[in-house]
Amino acid sequence: MRGAITALRDGFLSLPAKPPWRYGLLCGVAVALPLAVGALAGRPREGAVVALGAYLTAFGDSYGKPYGERAKSLFGTVPLLVVAFWFGIFLAAYPWAAVFGVGLAAAAGAQWKAIGTPPVLAVVVGFYSGLPLGLAPALLTGLGGLLYCAITLAPWPLRRLDPLKQALAAGCTAMAGLLDGFDEPEEDWARLRQRAADALEEAETASAAFHSPEESDRSPDAFVSSLTRIFHESVALRSLRAQAVTAGATPPELDEAVVALSTALRGAGGHDVTLDSKQALAAVAGFAEGVTAVRDRLTPVQRAILGQVRRCMDRIGLAVRSLSAHAREGVWAPATLPRLTWQAPSLTGHDAAHAARSGIAVAVSMALVVGLHESHGRWLVFTVLLALRPTYGDTIDRVTLRVAGTVIGSTMAALLLAAVPGHATLVVVVWAFATVGFALREVSYAYWSVFATPLALMLSDFSARLDWGAAGLRVLLTVCGGVLALLAARLLWPRGEVGRLRERMVDLLREHARMVRALAGHDLADLSEHTEAAGQAADRLQASLDTVDKEPGGQAPERLRQALTDARRLRDDVILLGAVMRGAPDGTDATVAVLDAVADRMEAVAHAVRHDTAPLETDELDVNLAELATRMDALIEEASVTDDTAVKRQLRHAVTAHPALRTLTADALRLATDACR
Repeated sequence: MRGAITALRDGFLSLPAKPPWRYGLLCGVAVALPLAVGALAGRPREGAVVALGAYLTAFGDSYGKPYGERAKSLFGTVPLLVVAFWFGIFLAAYPWAAVFGVGLAAAAGAQWKAIGTPPVLAVVVGFYSGLPLGLAPALLTGLGGLLYCAITLAPWPLRRLDPLKQALAAGCTAMAGLLDGFDEPEEDWARLRQRAADALEEAETASAAFHSPEESDRSPDAFVSSLTRIFHESVALRSLRAQAVTAGATPPELDEAVVALSTALRGAGGHDVTLDSKQALAAVAGFAEGVTAVRDRLTPVQRAILGQVRRCMDRIGLAVRSLSAHAREGVWAPATLPRLTWQAPSLTGHDAAHAARSGIAVAVSMALVVGLHESHGRWLVFTVLLALRPTYGDTIDRVTLRVAGTVIGSTMAALLLAAVPGHATLVVVVWAFATVGFALREVSYAYWSVFATPLALMLSDFSARLDWGAAGLRVLLTVCGGVLALLAARLLWPRGEVGRLRERMVDLLREHARMVRALAGHDLADLSEHTEAAGQAADRLQASLDTVDKEPGGQAPERLRQALTDARRLRDDVILLGAVMRGAPDGTDATVAVLDAVADRMEAVAHAVRHDTAPLETDELDVNLAELATRMDALIEEASVTDDTAVKRQLRHAVTAHPALRTLTADALRLATDACR
């Protein structure tokens, strides 16, 4: 009950983002236009079939992706809908064979994204359509799909780069938030960092769709490269700034420069050329001048720390200047047709379990309504198909929101059609529900359920009157379908993710060991790729832990939650050391030795976790850290009596590397401990 109440509160009380109303309007036109034409031509049934094709195609669309990717997906969906609708009509002559056929289709749709849910819905709609067997109805469904493609892809030539620009702008805004959050508590900083990492990943994904072998300063890849530099240098700068505060060396110009950089980033994200990067670069230069002005009053340690801070600020400033140039000149990418490639689907235990669960539950729902000979039984099948999720917790949320949405939406539709009956009113209501529903679908499943269910039933029963009796019966069938979905999620292989936690943890440790090893080998050019791979391993473990929490009676081990926090800190430590080691002088063998020892420890723990044995204990980390500390003390003493540039460079490296290495080692040891408990 508590989960249902939470789902209702979170689903209906707020919208996390602004709905794309323009997209909703296009969907409304694509769905309502065939109804209007069919009604005017005296062929309402045929018009409804075309509208259903448009609705199902829109159901499988992915708004926000690049137009080329959407086109490739949509033109793959339309033929599947034609075949599926025909198959459903064919099965109508063999009701009990349909139990197996629809169940098999549901399992395939849950297993392979290339199929998805719309073709399964088309099979069910075709089964209950009462249309004669033949190609004409199926082709009308395909015509509706093509109509939707034509309408929604029409802006492609003019708005080709819009999804890319939106992703890049979101990346700029997230990086600005990262700079603004230096003084935030650790938990708030972790959320800002995760938001920036997610925005960077989305920008990389959007950029990949426009990748071209032609090199250009205005290419999306160049934009993403600048965002990546800002992300890494910002993470490093926060730690260096904390060191400067501890050492008592924080010029006021530093925070002013950070604010100026953040403002310029927001300007680049909003394509506001009035917020020029020159102001940010001037603020960075002012910080450098402030450091120079007080240099003689600083200790060697303070000078070393501020030297590293200055290097980070310079790199961020140059990256911001690059992004501002993109904002002025615009991102450029060559126009290309979508690449038609086939990727073999992967099969995991979790996918197989959910596919089997979906197939069995949908088959049972079909058997119930076939046995009862209920013409409205499709709503029972629809609810099971759409509400059943891979986990029990997610299924509770979906069932709650779908039942609530069906009650609200069906009541609204019945009131409107009762007030002004007729095909004209039905067309207007369908257009309004499709416009609002598809726009809200992108930001709220709860509100999508309010409009989607009555929309689907009006299209499926266009010639039937939606009276109070029919609306009540469909609500009842929806509730029954929700109960069946909950039973399937609770009884059919409900717990399976716990067994995958060990492999997820081993993957996490090994990826972090590779990351540290790359840093030890001064592989700074590919360090961002290694940190990204380590972050993805952490995301996979996070997803598994979330799944365990949603399984019946499941509770993710708290030590693994803590391990994720330790791993995130370890990645931050590596990013900081990467900034420190860039251009590091010779004689940093102690730093490399510590990093090698950390990587060795991670690999040993990964082996121990995999084989459930105790890891070997070593003292190399403490020995190497002690060696580095001794070296740093000697450098401080030498720097106080000499002006040797080489000595000062070594001091600048050692004085910032030593605290970072201590933190890195502590985080690595905590991660190892949490992994082995």
